[in-house]
Amino acid sequence: MRNQPLYILTEDLNFFYLLKSELDKYKIHFQILEFGSKIPEIPSIVLTTSNEHKKLGNKNRVNYLVYSKNLDFDKYFLHVVAAVRIGYKTYYSTLTFSIDPGKKLGLMVFLDDYYLDSYCCFENSYFFAIIQKYIDAFEEDNPTLMKLNFKLGRGVLDITYGLVKQIYGMFQNRKGLGVCLIDEFKSSQFRLSGNSFDKKFTKDEISALILAFRLGIDVRFENFVAIFEQLRMKKLFIRKTETEKSENHDEPLLSLEEVVEKILNRKLPLSNAIEIINANNV
Repeated sequence: MRNQPLYILTEDLNFFYLLKSELDKYKIHFQILEFGSKIPEIPSIVLTTSNEHKKLGNKNRVNYLVYSKNLDFDKYFLHVVAAVRIGYKTYYSTLTFSIDPGKKLGLMVFLDDYYLDSYCCFENSYFFAIIQKYIDAFEEDNPTLMKLNFKLGRGVLDITYGLVKQIYGMFQNRKGLGVCLIDEFKSSQFRLSGNSFDKKFTKDEISALILAFRLGIDVRFENFVAIFEQLRMKKLFIRKTETEKSENHDEPLLSLEEVVEKILNRKLPLSNAIEIINANNV
């Protein structure tokens, strides 16, 4: 369940100011609870420390995100962001990374089918560090290996090839790994209008979002070198994508602008957006 109220309940000042700084940066609203005050008996998220959690007891409708000093705060905070933006879960199952390669890499991160966050990466090393951070954070103590999906634009084949090669170098033997090459046709032409979002987006991030909606060519470790060679020799083509049309083929059922807005406001899962955008393609 998303949109649960967020509370901080702690007397640990270091923890409090760390949290407040990051929550303010992400423009996440929160309320402060004091010890001795009544915890609201509504579905909610409470941030506290392990020592303080022991004093609180369990409330049926409260989801505690408990921090202890042996935890990496950055990983802990990713769970806070996920709980607020996607909905609290003990474990998540799928991470999808949509990538617009280039001198700067646009990166869109989806968790369990919903948009979580985005980045503009100036270095490949930073890009892969972000990916590894998300995987480490959400797989820690998770009894099930997460499914990882990578969707990469293939506008500059050499850049995309290098990224795919490194992805397979990191995750070659991993089960539940999907890598897909996407046509970048007009992906950089979309311009985001309005300011009803919780952050500003670069054009590289928006391009990565447009690529996330598209279908492409699935590759595997065993065949990705051959597929790139076919693409270079123009013996293989990735189809372009159009918006789904209504029965009279005049107007889209849902415009690309509306899909983007709903995705970024987490009112539409990625799988539904893909169906809408690709429904009439053959």
